[in-house]
Amino acid sequence: MNGLLGVVLPIFGVMALGALAVKLRVLNQGGVHGLVLFVFNFAIPLLLFRTLAVTELPEDIRWSFLLSFYVGSFAVFAVGMAAGKAFFRRDLADQAIFGMGAGFSNTVLMGIPILFTVFGPEATLPTLLIIAFHGPLLMSLTVILILAGRGGGVSMGRMARTIGLDLVRNPIIVGLLLGVAVNLGGVELPGPVDTMADMVGAAAVPCALFALGASLAGYPLIGDVPSALTLSFLKVLVHPILVWILAVPVLGLEGIWVPVTVVMAAMPSGINVYLFATRYDAAPAVAARTVLLSTVASLVTIPVVLYLFR
Repeated sequence: MNGLLGVVLPIFGVMALGALAVKLRVLNQGGVHGLVLFVFNFAIPLLLFRTLAVTELPEDIRWSFLLSFYVGSFAVFAVGMAAGKAFFRRDLADQAIFGMGAGFSNTVLMGIPILFTVFGPEATLPTLLIIAFHGPLLMSLTVILILAGRGGGVSMGRMARTIGLDLVRNPIIVGLLLGVAVNLGGVELPGPVDTMADMVGAAAVPCALFALGASLAGYPLIGDVPSALTLSFLKVLVHPILVWILAVPVLGLEGIWVPVTVVMAAMPSGINVYLFATRYDAAPAVAARTVLLSTVASLVTIPVVLYLFR
């Protein structure tokens, strides 16, 4: 347990430094925004690009681990939507954000740092496979539901165009696709390109954690607490338990595939939940507090999950 704490505490410590920098006004909101843009647009995409470009893809990929993760994610997404409708009387657009808050994991700013740090290179491929489908599937579903709930006049063509543009403009998706293309094409990265990608990618993990802590420091905690508590409970407890049931008793997964998919499900709600809620003006207050509360709860739940996997 002491060894695990020695790995996990520095991760959350970097997040705490980011929050402290904002609270002490060493870093203002403009600086936080710039750091988040650097992480999302450069550091993480280059980390994913280089990792996928140089990683030797194994022949035996247990694709069923994706089934366990995404069946669990969509199930919790549906429960979150149902809670939004039945208990909190929200419209369809708000329900979509409720579902996203319950089922959309923080795969990038927390998932990558924690899984890469705790499990090492062995976790690289399963982690990146989850990330490759995570945004396109869950974000696309959320956009479809929001547009459908905003007045019935949205055509399928407009929906497809909106979703397509969101994906094409997402640097993380672009980094993943380029990395896969370079790998499958047998292209060797030129020395300067490889070094540059390695240098920027090396900053991804600490900057992502620092940026997440700094971002969360600006989220208010008061108001909409029952909704946020409900979604946080679904996210950090129900989601990983359901994914474990699907992965182990149902599908019989073994090896690194199990801890990666369960730990990724145990991640708190991703910051994109708040970004989507703000962009489409759908339950932004609930989204902000869900991201904050689930992240605070994960300070306890993630170490417990990691300990159970030794």
